[in-house]
Amino acid sequence: MASMPHLSQLQRDYRDQDVTIIGLTSEDPGNTLEKVKAMVEDKGDGMDYTVAWDVARETNEAYMKASGQRGIPTSFLVDKTGKIAWIGHPAEVDIPLAFVVDDKWDYEKGPAMMKEISAKKSAIYAARSADPAEAYLRLLEFRREHPLAAKGLESLHFSIVSRLPEHKAEALALGQQIVDEAIAAKNPGSLNGFAWNLVDPEVDLDNRFLDLALLAANKALELGGEDDGAILDTAARVHFWRGDIERAIEIQKRAVEHSEGAMREALQAVVAEYEGALSDG
Repeated sequence: MASMPHLSQLQRDYRDQDVTIIGLTSEDPGNTLEKVKAMVEDKGDGMDYTVAWDVARETNEAYMKASGQRGIPTSFLVDKTGKIAWIGHPAEVDIPLAFVVDDKWDYEKGPAMMKEISAKKSAIYAARSADPAEAYLRLLEFRREHPLAAKGLESLHFSIVSRLPEHKAEALALGQQIVDEAIAAKNPGSLNGFAWNLVDPEVDLDNRFLDLALLAANKALELGGEDDGAILDTAARVHFWRGDIERAIEIQKRAVEHSEGAMREALQAVVAEYEGALSDG
């Protein structure tokens, strides 16, 4: 879900250069061909690339299993001759794709270059909480050195500048951009993730940008989250941080109704937390 806007934009960027992006899915207890067709139609331009139904998981066997890949999502970049040029996360496909399209991909040095880029990105993530100012400097340097690889790092960028009071205006503008793009892509998962990162009680933030969190949470609900326990839980937490505890309790109870098992128990405990806060004034 998080990769859909990125892959859709890549397909639009390369549509006239013989590049076809294909998202593969297959049958499982919660997934049917009818559901996939409905989802693709509902997403519209937010899923602006080819979607294929993997009959009997034959393509999964030929690609994922054959190459020893287990994580999802995984992308396979196939060159003009049918040779696999690169395997990795779709968020990092921009650089090898650009090289392959220009017939400049180095099959020996390319993978090493991508590992170096991944290491630099990991260093930025590692510094984000420990030293956001250092992470910010690393990110700016990374954007200068690898502009293609920097695509899709807007959420990381926001999470860094939102921790730096002197960059509040930059954070607000970037956060609004992220939310607007997720709304345009009709992506409730991205909206929910954005809002939760701001209101997660286990993350200590000086500024939670609650207006942005509320916008993202409400849009996630509108886009199909009204019966999703996790999305309802996020919306409730936004209202709790905003001081509207009665509204938080109301939404949290609905979250409990739309969950089960261990998750239901955890969300019920949050109801008790909110009710206790209300009784304490």
